[in-house]
Order: sequence, then C-alpha cells, then structure tokens
Amino acid sequence: MNLSPDEVLTTTRAVRKRLDYDRPVDPELIKQCLTIALQAPSGSNRQGWQFVVIGDPDVRARVSALYRESFAVYAATPAAGGSPTTEQRRDDVRSSAQYLADTMHRAPYLLIPVAEGGPSG
Repeated sequence: MNLSPDEVLTTTRAVRKRLDYDRPVDPELIKQCLTIALQAPSGSNRQGWQFVVIGDPDVRARVSALYRESFAVYAATPAAGGSPTTEQRRDDVRSSAQYLADTMHRAPYLLIPVAEGGPSG
C-alpha cells in the first residue's frame, strides 16, 4: 500500500483479527518501534512511561489469562443504549476484543505500556 502518514493515521483501526501469530518477529524490530514510540510528545518532555516487553511463553500465557479475566468483567457489563449504528459499533468492538482475549497468548511478544501516576494523580 502506498499511503501517506496522514492516511495511515486517519484510516487504521484496530487490527486484532488480522494479527499473524505464526509470523516470527525480530526482537530488533521491536527495539526500533519502541525507539520511535519514545519520540512521542509528553508534558514537559517528561516521558513518564516505560514499556514491558514479554517474550517468555509462560509469562505471556499468565498475562493473557489476566487479560481474559478482565475482559470477562467488561463483557458482562450491560451495554448502554444507543442508536442501531452505535450498538453495531459496540458489538464489533466487543467481538474484536473477545478475539484478542481468546488468542493473545499466541502473540510472539506482548508490549505493555506502563505510565506513571494513576486516575487520582
């Protein structure tokens, strides 16, 4: 595809159902992606985040199990009302998130962003 950066950033949606779990990932590529991600702007240029990269299959399985448990709580939450279009979008998002919950353990690496602070500051 020959897309401009603007086209990529304004047309790309979640790609959970298109992940290729069988394709190997070079750890160097992950380092390159994180180097680029760390260039993102932040307040006072503090960059109060870090990334945890998990390649160990046993740890990935445990993290995936925690995600499944958290997703189950979310999925059991009654949906708010809305228009038929809003309901369809919500159903699509839930379906995609369910797919991730079911298959996350197959990813060769998990990259988890960790930010300083919390909801209360």
